[in-house]
Amino acid sequence: MTQNTTEKFDSITHFLQTGGFNYRVFDMGRKINRFSSEEFESIEGQKQAYPAPFQKKAWLALLFWESEKQNEATIWFLQFPIDELGFLKLEARDAFLIDLLEQTGKNIQAKQQGKQALDELKESPFAFKPNPDRLAMLHALATKALDQQPSQYYQHTRDYLSGSAGYEQWQFLGLQGIADVVARLGEEGNDDLLAKAIGLMPEEPLVSFCSALENIKPQGSLAQALVAKLENIISESMVAERSRSTPPHFYMMNDNTEPKAGANTQLISMLIRALSGAEPKALRQSMLQKILDSPLGKDIEIIAAISGRAWNDLSDKSVLKAFVTNLANQNQMAFDAILSDLMMIPDMRELLLSEVNGDNQTIGLSEKFDQFMRNVK
Repeated sequence: MTQNTTEKFDSITHFLQTGGFNYRVFDMGRKINRFSSEEFESIEGQKQAYPAPFQKKAWLALLFWESEKQNEATIWFLQFPIDELGFLKLEARDAFLIDLLEQTGKNIQAKQQGKQALDELKESPFAFKPNPDRLAMLHALATKALDQQPSQYYQHTRDYLSGSAGYEQWQFLGLQGIADVVARLGEEGNDDLLAKAIGLMPEEPLVSFCSALENIKPQGSLAQALVAKLENIISESMVAERSRSTPPHFYMMNDNTEPKAGANTQLISMLIRALSGAEPKALRQSMLQKILDSPLGKDIEIIAAISGRAWNDLSDKSVLKAFVTNLANQNQMAFDAILSDLMMIPDMRELLLSEVNGDNQTIGLSEKFDQFMRNVK
């Protein structure tokens, strides 16, 4: 890098371009999503709000490399606060750039003296470490974007999905292999392989596949398989719980009985996350409506899954109404946390305010929202 260490970087984009790097930028918050270089530059220039902040922050992965050294790419994971209007807080970004410039200067000096350069982000307060499943998925998407081969675990995962060794033999699976297969849906029949295995594999590997699937857009037979599995798990959970407390009868989705501990809400929430980008849109919204209209829709884990990963479907008025109604049944702390998080997303504030202030507002929702407004002042 030939940057003069006395010159100030105007932006992260400026740093990458000045260094002559090729680069890719990914959002690592609610989902892993790639930004175009123009979109990221626009976000940094505050020409547009951050598209999907999570926990009032922007979570970024910067993948960059020198020309002809693609196999030596560097990845930085950075998080910056978002302001009340949804824009990147530039004072935090600028503080990072000042620290980066100082460390870059030290590394240049170290190299000139024959010493080893240090990791620029090692002590940075803006750095973060993704969860292993997120890290695996980013690597899978990055290698695909760079036209590189998947990991050695890719074929192992495809062999498992074929069922040839039995679906109970999942212990050898690695997160990277799962991520590689999901990143390469549409290749080598991976969609059909996974679709056929969804209803047959145990819960442990299914949860891992769901975690990867939330970052892509399942379609066709795979989307249908996820819906079928979700409906089956809901039915089994509810019937099992109902049979513990009352004489057996058909337990329908519109039964008003509260969900008990027996309901597998963790798996249900993971399947909701896996479906959150599925096409067609009507398929997943119909499933969400059913869940929100059922006793399971009152469970905080399921509400959190919808707000965290399926927030785009809250643009549907019926889904939004059911969601807000169930959110109002939570304690004030959970209500405040989820509502404030969603209101940071562009266009969500207006939708939410319209719903909570609507003509059909319940007393419980009114009280919760009034307290929310007092708490944020």
